[in-house]
Amino acid sequence: MVDILTGATPTAPKFMVYSLPGLGKTTLASKMKNSLIVDIEGGANFVNTPRTTQITTLDDFYDLMTKLWKSPERKFDYIVIDTTDWLVRLIVERVADINRSKEGLKNTLNRSNGGYGNGKQILENEVRTRLLPMLVEMNKKGYGICLLAHADKKDMMDSDGTTIEQITPKVDQNTLNAFMEWCDAIFYLKKDSSGNRILQLESDDVALAKNRTGMTGEVNLSEVDINSVLSNKINRKEK
Repeated sequence: MVDILTGATPTAPKFMVYSLPGLGKTTLASKMKNSLIVDIEGGANFVNTPRTTQITTLDDFYDLMTKLWKSPERKFDYIVIDTTDWLVRLIVERVADINRSKEGLKNTLNRSNGGYGNGKQILENEVRTRLLPMLVEMNKKGYGICLLAHADKKDMMDSDGTTIEQITPKVDQNTLNAFMEWCDAIFYLKKDSSGNRILQLESDDVALAKNRTGMTGEVNLSEVDINSVLSNKINRKEK
């Protein structure tokens, strides 16, 4: 049965934060209220917040998500995947069968699963039909989902249909589209000329960003707490 809803239906945040290496994505995530860092990259050893040991297989990741979902009580407010590009790499290894194929590291998405780029479609299928639906169920249970990612440059299409080069999350194009569609917000973390960490909330010609909550512009993280951004309650200083 399909219900008809009126008005907004608030849910826990589901969003991505990406930046160049060394700008403090993991540190920022550790400041989110009651967060659990799911360490896939192996770079969360220096933050003082609950975190997993480094996850090196896709099965271990899915087992952890299933365990958290089945738990009768929700112990954390945010699940932080650190990082999305490393998680996608685990999926690539599974799809291309790198660890068991006779060709080993020489096996690629283009050559795997019968060739002709079939592996790329299977990768996208894994993300759209298994990974994201699992995160949806976590989100329904009240978990905020934070996807961390590194930054890259890609050719993207702007609102006028023109191709421009933008800074984007470092995820392959088809998979990036799936995450962009799913996330309510994508924030670009950068530094200004004074060394302040800035969170960009909307796209421009330089970097990709989005926000379904309606927030615009940028916030200085030395003046605004990340939890205020996530709750959509920012008190910007008057200039």
